[in-house]
Amino acid sequence: MKVQIKSIFEQIAENVFKMQDLHTAKQFIIEFVNNKDIKDEDKKAILKAVNESKSINRLHNYLVNSLLKYEGLGMNQINKTAREAAAETEFE
Repeated sequence: MKVQIKSIFEQIAENVFKMQDLHTAKQFIIEFVNNKDIKDEDKKAILKAVNESKSINRLHNYLVNSLLKYEGLGMNQINKTAREAAAETEFE
């Protein structure tokens, strides 16, 4: 049986996109990320990007771009097969 792993961004996207207050959205993401067991360097990168967001639109934009990147849908990944994109994001 194959376990489907959801990215951090996929787990928070629906809630964050409903939020219109920047402070509330930032706080939600920060708390969520801090409570997850992910690599420290990934955690720091996410928190840095979230804290640098100056508007709710910028935060939503960061979230969308991250979803595209980590779900294998970015422009540089579009011509790759699903297997190739998945192989690049596979856990070590």
